[in-house]
Formats: sequence, C-alpha cells, structure tokens
Amino acid sequence: MYLKTIKLYNFRKFGTKEGGSSGLTLHLNPSFNILVGENDAGKTAIVDAIRYLLGSVSDEYEKIKPEDFFSYEKDKYSEEFCIEGFFSGLSEKEAGLFLEWLSFDEVGEYSLRVALKVEKRKNDNGNEYIDRKLVAGEESFEHRLDSAAREVLKTTYLKPLRDANAELKPGVKSRLVNILKAHPTFKEDNNGDHKLVSVMKKANEEIVNYFETEYVSGHSILQDVESLLEDFYDNADLSKSKAKFSVTKTDLNSILRKLSLDTEDINLGLGNQNLLFIATELLLLNNYLTGSEVIGPNITLIEEVEAHLHTQAQIRLIKFLENELEDKENASQFILTSHSPNLVASINPSSIILLYDNCAYPLKEGYTMLNELDYKFLERFLDSTKSNLFFAKGVILVEGDSEMLLLPALAELLDYPLFKYGISLVNVRGTSFERYVKLFSRSKLWREEYKLPTLKLPISIITDVDVKPIVYFNEESEDKFRYVLNEGEVDEILQHIDKSKDKLNLSYIGKEYSTLRKLAKDFKFTVTEDNESELNRIIKKNINEDYIKRENLLKQASINSRYSTNYDCNLKVNIAPEWTLEYCLSLSCLAEYLFKSIYQLQNNVVDFENEQNEDFTSMLERIRDPKKDIEKVAYNIFKPLNDKTISKAETAQTLATMFKSLGLQEREKLKNLILEDKNLRYLVNAIEHVINKF
Repeated sequence: MYLKTIKLYNFRKFGTKEGGSSGLTLHLNPSFNILVGENDAGKTAIVDAIRYLLGSVSDEYEKIKPEDFFSYEKDKYSEEFCIEGFFSGLSEKEAGLFLEWLSFDEVGEYSLRVALKVEKRKNDNGNEYIDRKLVAGEESFEHRLDSAAREVLKTTYLKPLRDANAELKPGVKSRLVNILKAHPTFKEDNNGDHKLVSVMKKANEEIVNYFETEYVSGHSILQDVESLLEDFYDNADLSKSKAKFSVTKTDLNSILRKLSLDTEDINLGLGNQNLLFIATELLLLNNYLTGSEVIGPNITLIEEVEAHLHTQAQIRLIKFLENELEDKENASQFILTSHSPNLVASINPSSIILLYDNCAYPLKEGYTMLNELDYKFLERFLDSTKSNLFFAKGVILVEGDSEMLLLPALAELLDYPLFKYGISLVNVRGTSFERYVKLFSRSKLWREEYKLPTLKLPISIITDVDVKPIVYFNEESEDKFRYVLNEGEVDEILQHIDKSKDKLNLSYIGKEYSTLRKLAKDFKFTVTEDNESELNRIIKKNINEDYIKRENLLKQASINSRYSTNYDCNLKVNIAPEWTLEYCLSLSCLAEYLFKSIYQLQNNVVDFENEQNEDFTSMLERIRDPKKDIEKVAYNIFKPLNDKTISKAETAQTLATMFKSLGLQEREKLKNLILEDKNLRYLVNAIEHVINKF
C-alpha cells in the first residue's frame, strides 16, 4: 500500500478554500517523490503533516504547536486543523488489517482514509487544551484507529541535518537511542531481557566486586568510604553508612544512551558525518530489517537530503535510494524535500512535485501534457543549470547563449535584476520550447477530474522570427527568387503531384530553397515536365518588401498560434520583430554598443575615445546619422555575426560587460531609450511578464 493523496485544512500556511475544500491537495507517486520549490513553499509543512498523521518508527512524540494552526490574519489563528491521508494499492493482508475502516475507490480498488483532527478546546475550568483525534474510514462512518493499525502506518523520518556529530553522541536526547531501539536487534523479549542488559549486569557485578575486594594497605576503597560515613551518623543510624558502587542502570534505555557512533577514520568533516548519520537513520527502514512481506505503506520522509553534501555525494545518495526502489520487492515510498538543482537534475522528472502558490503540482505522467518521449528527453537534457527553474518565481526560456548572456545585463540596466526577482533563465539551445512548456501545463485529468488550478508560474519564451529582411537579399544575392511552400499552398500543389497529403513531409513548410527540385526532395514529391510550370507558379516567390512583410507576419502568427491555444500555463511568447536578436539590436538604440562590442573583439580595442581607425570613425558617424539608411547600416553591423567571423556568444558577453561599466547618467538615459524602442520591446515584455510587473 502507499499514500496516494494528502489533504491539508487550516494547517500552517494552507488554509481552507472557498466551499470548504482543502487548502492543499497533494497527489503522490507510489514510489519516489521529491518536493521542490522556493523557500516557504510548504515543503516542510507537508512532511510534518505526514508525521503528525502517521507517527514515526522511532516513536518521537510530535507536540502540536500554536503555529501549526493556519493564520488568517496577524496573530489570529484558526481554531482547528485537519490532515487527511488516502491510501491505495492495499494487499489482501493489508485490507484484512484495516477491514473495519476500509472503503473502495471509483474503480473498485481498496482505499483507506485516515484523518487527524486537531481542535483548540476549553475544559470545565476554562483552561485551554488541544484535542487531537486520529480516525479512519469514510467521513460519514469514521471512527478511531486502534493502536495495532497505527503501528503499521508509522513512517521513517530523517530530519534536516544540522549537526550530525551531536546526533550520534551519547546523552538523554540521543537520536541514536531512538534509531537503535526501533531495530529488531533491540526488541526486548517477554521477560524484558536483552543480551546487552545481561552484559551490563555482569560488568556491574565485576566493578562492584573490584571496589569491595581490591585492597590497599589492608582496606578497600569501599571500606574507606564507609569508615568515614560511620563518623557522620550516630550509633542508631550506622546502617545508613553502608555504600555500594555501580556503573549505570542496567535497563536497555540507559545502556543505549551511553553509546556514540563514529567511523574509524579521524577528523571527519561535517559532510562525511552526515553520511554516517543518514546510513544510521536508514536502519529504521522496514525493507532493510526483514526479507518477509512488509505490511503497511513503509513511508520514508527525508528533509533537505543534500545538506552539507557536495554534488557527487548528493547524486550517489539519491541514486542509491532510487536503486533501492528497483531492487526491493517491498520498497519504501520515499518522500524527500530538496533545494538542490544538482540533485533534481539527476532524477526522473516524473518524480518531481513542484510547490508553487500554495498548490502542489506533480510532474508525473498523466498530470502534465508531456508524453513518454518528452519525459525521456527531459531526463537527458534537464541538467543542473536548467533545473533551477523548479526553484524560481518566474522562468525565461531562450534559444541560445547570446540571450543567456545578454538578458541578465539588459534586465539590470532596466532596474529589473533577475536574481532579485527570483527569475530562472533557461537556455534550451534551439527552439524546442514545447517540452518545457508542457512540463508546466496541466493535463485534462488535472483540470477536469481533479478541478485543480492552472500553474500560475509566469513563463516567457524569447525566440527569433527568422525571416531574412530585404536588405539581406539586396546585399548578398542577385537572385531575388526563392522557393517556399507555405501551409495554405499544400492543398493547391496536391492537384499537380502524384502524392496524397499524408505521404508528404510537411515539417519543411516555410523553409526557403534556391531551386524547386531541392524543395521537392525534402517534401518527398516529384517534379516533372508536366507539373513544373504549375508548381513554379504556386511555390516560386518573388523576394520583395511586401513578400518579406507577409512572411514575417505569417511566421509570427504561426509561432503565437502554436503556443497560445495548445498549452495550459501562464505563458507569454515574445518574438523578435526582425530576423534575430542581434539584428534587432543593430536596428535599435543599442546599435552603437553592439558595433563597439564587435569591433572590440575584432581588433582588441578597449579605449574607443582614442581610436583613430578610419573605418571605425566612419561607421560611428553612419550609426549616429539620423538620416541614415537604417536597415543597411544595421546589416553592416550585423554582418560579421551572420558570417560567423565573430562569435555571437562572445559579442553578447562583451556587450553585457559594456552595460555594467556605464555611468549612472548614461545608464538612466539608455534605460529610457530601451523602454521606448520598438525593436527591443519584445525583450522588455518578456522580462516584465516574469517579474509580474502588471
């Protein structure tokens, strides 16, 4: 059996929604779950809720605190809270154990509901107390869960690692005692005896005997003590002067409190001590303790699993836990919390549950719009850099390194520093935005059956329109004709070719070709003497300004259409108005800065004030001339990048550095120019969307 769903009502930050529905509904994977999200997203609240509901193997009592109640106003708290857990996948044995509380789900499978109801109350004397009641069964027939059933539901809890060294040292509050007492080796028999108790009794007897029989100058130490005591009492109380040495109490608790645990190595750092602590805590897992069938959900809760561990140690630990699920027939259901992008990047995305805006969004199949191939893709390409999107307040998806390097500097220039707003910038290295968008888009199941909200995390896509301007053809090509098959022309060409539509490769729609036959080869149809003239009429395009404008509008409409209707998320698509990012920069108020960045990389020049090169001076004059042919000047600036004689990424990095070196007055002036520039508006819109400016 496993914990399928947990619902929280008025517990900590999760209140109760309109209509009395739960403040949080969390759907869990049967095996591996990792809760991620920014600070204060509610990860610890969920873990604690499960502990309060089910208890822990180490029998630590969880005292209800005032701050466990939902605060609907400052210093005003709800009077009650409720935690509900719903279990599925019960075996016949488990169903028998929980028979009197059992019900059936919508598909006729065994289902178990367990609820912890906590209420502030007053007794007859007017004193406040907290009433906690653990019940099970369907809500209208619920009754108290007995101790035998509660014992089966207990969790294994690895608390956040703050000081592992202290946790493994002897003392009254030693964590080691709780861990060891839960192990079968330390289960006392019916007489309350244990081998260690016998050993300690024997040691005590030998120590007592030592002090009674070891003589120095004809006296034992015990006799010396008693001789002194005799002088302190009168003759009637001499019996009180009798003394006895003992080492420790011989009950198991007292013995275990004297134990510490360390490795044979010396001077271990905190990270290695934490690994020792984790290994010890894992002794609590039922699937380590028995080879027989485990009864119950066998839930393991681990908070901040990455604490004090370097990246490789984190990955080894998480892979170990994942392997345990694969190798053990009676595996645990793991529920972990983490703030580590490295750790999140190393696991299957379907194991992730994103906490955002007081809601839990599972990313497993069926809950998102991703299909099986999408998950495999993300598992390969969702590295630690991209995984930081799970901890962000907003996400910007970009095509390449240029945007990745330039956008943070541009945002800072606009007084929107991305790091202060908690924005993650993700380079998808191409235009494969769909898979990342699908990850944040809710499935039909989520929307219609569960009736849960759309993920409101703001996402911006920044992409190029990739339509060459007329200046490119004027400067680079005498041939002003291109062969381009657009979507609306497909049905028309079918009348002139011997092929059905489903046999064509339509993935090349919109691509430009220099000849008709090259286009036909990609689309998989044949050009003949009979159809060539008609195909030319349909497909051959005269490259002029009207054609460029029309293609630009069609391309933008196509991109917007692809994302605006297909996905259920808080998405804004931002398309470069012209060709590419760099070409837009060369048309904008940043043209001079872009030119200087390119020139610096070409000529290793830093001090532009004293630059005497005639080409440099001439180009600056053309850029600054208000009567210039702006497209031709822009193309000349952009040409080294288009010809790939200069790296776009290096240029973006140089430009970003240039922005950071600007004085206050120049920064403010440039900021105002950028905000008014139509060629840069799409970048500003992308930033403003994710920081929730509007």
